[in-house]
Amino acid sequence: MKDTISLDCHAHVKPTRTSEELAPAGAVLAMTLSLDEAAAVVDRREPLVAWGVGCHPRGVEAQAAFDVGRFEELAEWAPIVGEVGVDVRWSRVPLDLQLRTFRAVLSFAARASRPVSIHSFTATRIVLDGLRQTPVAAPILHWWTGNAAETREAVAMGCYFSVHSAVARRSTFRTAVPPERILVESDHGWDDPPAAIPCRVEWVEHLLSVQLKCSQEEVRALAWRNFTTIVRETGIGPLLPPGIESALPAASDSTSEWRLF
Repeated sequence: MKDTISLDCHAHVKPTRTSEELAPAGAVLAMTLSLDEAAAVVDRREPLVAWGVGCHPRGVEAQAAFDVGRFEELAEWAPIVGEVGVDVRWSRVPLDLQLRTFRAVLSFAARASRPVSIHSFTATRIVLDGLRQTPVAAPILHWWTGNAAETREAVAMGCYFSVHSAVARRSTFRTAVPPERILVESDHGWDDPPAAIPCRVEWVEHLLSVQLKCSQEEVRALAWRNFTTIVRETGIGPLLPPGIESALPAASDSTSEWRLF
């Protein structure tokens, strides 16, 4: 894996981290938790960090302060939307407020052709119903806990699955998600040092390599190839940081064949 940098498709990074601190993190899609956090990073230009614009479903203050106009203004120049979604187990935010925010975000993503990193933990049916009502070009399911039928439904709807170590161990994931829909993530903690991200990504790559019966290098190439497909489907290439954008053509050159689980 020396020739290909790691790709983390869902991490959280404190906005006060310096570019020097972010340099060893590899390629990262950094999800924000509120519009205030997104506003703090929207003008940053790290070569390998793509900042998303999000409003986490567990964020009481973030949800209460969510403003559609401000969200769309921030997201207009962001390559990805996230983290957004619905949480019916741990969130103290009223469900109707979560759904208003989620629907507004999906409406923008559908119009603007943005990939969306969606928190779906314990709310799989609600999330799928929302996506069916407002289809988006590249829905990316984060913390997916759906059963086999829901997982097959999500695959049929064009969803991708952003996999961290807990999700990678789930039998439903192993038996129902085709390799061409897999992305790798760390779900890196907001306060954790960015230099730890590649190690966490490598652990997920290892778990997937065992399931796919292939090498970690092939898993990394697969994740890059799948992300490249998302970039092409949505047209977000010009919005990506230069380091990530330049990695895409090489990442899509592989001709390896992949079997379904």
